[in-house]
Amino acid sequence: MRKKLESLREREAIRLLIRIYGRHDFPLGYEDDVAAVPISPRLWIIVKGDMLVRSTDIPPGMTLSEAGRKSIVSTVSDFAAKGVRPKALIVSIGLPRSISTRQLSEIGRGLAEGATEYGCPIVGGDTNESKDIVIDVAGFGYTKPGELVSRRGAQSGNIVAVTGEFGNSAAGLRMLLRKERHGRGAASPVLENAIRRPRARLEEGIRLARTRAVTSSIDSSDGLAWSLNEVARLGRVRVELYNVPVSMETVDYARKHNLSPYDLALYGGEEYELVVTVRKAGWPSALRAVPSLIPVGKVTKGSGVFARIEGRRIRVKPRGYEHFGEIARA
Repeated sequence: MRKKLESLREREAIRLLIRIYGRHDFPLGYEDDVAAVPISPRLWIIVKGDMLVRSTDIPPGMTLSEAGRKSIVSTVSDFAAKGVRPKALIVSIGLPRSISTRQLSEIGRGLAEGATEYGCPIVGGDTNESKDIVIDVAGFGYTKPGELVSRRGAQSGNIVAVTGEFGNSAAGLRMLLRKERHGRGAASPVLENAIRRPRARLEEGIRLARTRAVTSSIDSSDGLAWSLNEVARLGRVRVELYNVPVSMETVDYARKHNLSPYDLALYGGEEYELVVTVRKAGWPSALRAVPSLIPVGKVTKGSGVFARIEGRRIRVKPRGYEHFGEIARA
């Protein structure tokens, strides 16, 4: 029986392709935020590609300029999780024939804004015809092997921490979809900007990596729950959360719409925060490097992710945003 992508989902599709490609002896394999290619014993080239498609990745209310900038943010965020600064970007764009020069200029301005914001110039790319707007950004950087922070290093006794609060992106997306369908809805600039103007934690990631206190790091663009489960799975450890860092704006939105703020924070995605594990002895230096770092739990022996929410201990399921599924609706 031939399965369709809507039943496979994105990660099953990736696993299918990996089986075809075959496993290669690269330092990070296929399961990290970026790929690492050794060019000498002391230097790794770091590469990452990320694709944005209008029909699935641009919510109502987002301009093409904001979409162009977001495509840069998505790529830079993966470099941030490794503590590596991208040095250059290659941008390939697919465009329908019907697009106007004004719309193309909007995309270009957004790309230029993002590249300037994170100090990584666009040095080339490709342009092609397509049925939908497609923006594909590939980033390039380099690092010494011992300076990169992978997803795999979490150890029992580590502190689990994040660079910001969660839930605003999930609430903001629901708000924009609700406004599109009903033509109304109280706008929240904070929630709207979480979707339309996300920010990669590049400087925070680089500062944390330099402390040598961080044992693992992942960006949360696929959701906090998924990111924590990846850290636990790859480190062969258990994560115990004693604090789910929900923003007050998310709590207010959830109360008004009879939703769980914890579900919005855990299973939303598109946050671009960093999720890290830190050695206890190194916590003071990590906090000096990034004073806004929020401790949310600890690493223990075992497997899976568990959270204490309103007096109950629950298992945090390994789910988050995936392509080929349905977008969450308000």
